[in-house]
Amino acid sequence: MRVVLSEKIVTGGVIVTFAQREAGYYGMYALGFALMMLVSLTACKKHNLSRLSAFFFTLVSYVGGVTGAMFMGYQFTRVSVRYGGLPSGIAIFGAVMFVPLFIIGAALLSGKSWRSAMDTMAPGGFIILTCAKFGCIFSCCCPGIECDFGIYNPLYQKTMFPSQIFESATMCFVVAFCFWYGLKYKKRVSGKSYPLTIMFYSVVRFGWEFLRYYDVEEMRHMLFGMTFWQQWCIVTFFEGLVWLLILRIPGFEDREEKFYCKHRDL
Repeated sequence: MRVVLSEKIVTGGVIVTFAQREAGYYGMYALGFALMMLVSLTACKKHNLSRLSAFFFTLVSYVGGVTGAMFMGYQFTRVSVRYGGLPSGIAIFGAVMFVPLFIIGAALLSGKSWRSAMDTMAPGGFIILTCAKFGCIFSCCCPGIECDFGIYNPLYQKTMFPSQIFESATMCFVVAFCFWYGLKYKKRVSGKSYPLTIMFYSVVRFGWEFLRYYDVEEMRHMLFGMTFWQQWCIVTFFEGLVWLLILRIPGFEDREEKFYCKHRDL
């Protein structure tokens, strides 16, 4: 059994065009953003953040995520592969890396707690990534290995394992973990939700990479048998680990509070 997504084909008696595929891809992004906003506005009180601030940081998070995803995707496309579906070449790891820079920067400039902002944004941020990964099925990007069942990819002209669907499904566990951690520390600002979640995501993504399809050109970027994105899994895992270690530095919280007090007095 296979599902066919082509420039213009018939699936279940319905003609599917390229424009409809792109609508499905961006539709998943829109759904993810709506859920992200809803979750952020619902969870903000728990993390001592007003709804107006949550709305602001949600927009900052989205802009940072899109900027990072497009920047890293463009760089990766330029040096290694031709991305199918989106000319810009969206890369999730760019969003994972850029979002903290945008949110923490905005929090410091506005005098808000970056811990509250990151704890509020973490669940919604990974919800939009989950939706985006599922949207890849419409865009025909990020396919799995070639197999006898699954989805026919017209860009590669092969029947391929639907790794996008399975990765998106397992990312639901990443989101669930983020929610569970937030509930565990209810009404307590920790700043640990995001680093713990990206560590969890890195492990999940590292595993699914073994079932991702890579052509000869992409294989040249392997290092010690690891794909390019598995290497980034290690980078983001240690990013989260270093983040947690910094939060455990004796006196870090006191110095942080002094900074905010000084900023409010300006």
